[in-house]
Amino acid sequence: MEAFIKVKVFSISNGLEVIENVKLVRIKSKDYNLLIMPDYMPILGEIQGNIDIENKDDTRTFENINGYYVNTNNEFSLILRENL
Repeated sequence: MEAFIKVKVFSISNGLEVIENVKLVRIKSKDYNLLIMPDYMPILGEIQGNIDIENKDDTRTFENINGYYVNTNNEFSLILRENL
């Protein structure tokens, strides 16, 4: 049985977006790179850079973002900070 991650992305402009069956989340921040896969340890952090979300069918990319994330129990949540 293959494990997957559920991704939740929240922003003021787009509201809540849920992406199912994600294989991996690639974070390329200004200070570090991180690859999050199913059953990865709990982690939280701040991002200033890019995130790639890969599922079975395609890759979703968020470029030049500022925000915060948390990963726990195969659920990755991303809150995007926006300038209003």
